[in-house]
Amino acid sequence: MAKKRKTAHAELDELRQEAAGERMKQRHLEAQLEAGKAKMEEASNAITAAYEVEDKRAVETARQELQSAEADVADLSHRVGAAGRRVVRAQGEADAFTQTYARDLLAEREEPARTVAAELTASVHETLRLARAYRTERQAQDQLVAAVPRATPRADGPEGSHPWEPALGQLARAWQQTPELEPPLPRWQGLEQRAQQDHIGRREKLRRKRKLTSEEEQELATINRELGATAPRVGVV
Repeated sequence: MAKKRKTAHAELDELRQEAAGERMKQRHLEAQLEAGKAKMEEASNAITAAYEVEDKRAVETARQELQSAEADVADLSHRVGAAGRRVVRAQGEADAFTQTYARDLLAEREEPARTVAAELTASVHETLRLARAYRTERQAQDQLVAAVPRATPRADGPEGSHPWEPALGQLARAWQQTPELEPPLPRWQGLEQRAQQDHIGRREKLRRKRKLTSEEEQELATINRELGATAPRVGVV
């Protein structure tokens, strides 16, 4: 049985997890480096204190501890630098994958985009339905309060409005104009505009040439078709 291919998002998640793992290792090494520097400073202070009391044995012991701490700090500095490079490389791989497979990633996000738009549309419809039901219930309460001797809806009934009412009114007007929300999908207007500009620039460059090769003639014809141009090219020999 053929193994099911991973989605682009699954592959990207793996790359991001690898990058996150490398960052965790880097932070752990950085913490070790700071601890090593603190130990080195402590040993240096111990040497000074030992000289102060003229304790040669303590001086020698502290000096050995300082040398050991200095060696550890030097080693950890290299390891932190190497970890930083691994982080950059891992993050670079994730970024490169995103760029290379951006359209695949977008294709995989189309269904979630349509789903969330449909759910939000349904939610707004339901919210507005409940808002109308709320107002209806308030009116029913007012009518019953008015039936109570000496009671008046203004003074004794429920509040005439609630804090959400202005926002719900704006939402109702927006829903009347757009009863169904479009999914948040790319429009590609910028890319199409840039492609058109590139075609126009290339067409003008070909038009200025005194003589075209057969390949260039075919390219110009293709560009004209794509741009919808019908005017004949001037100056072709």
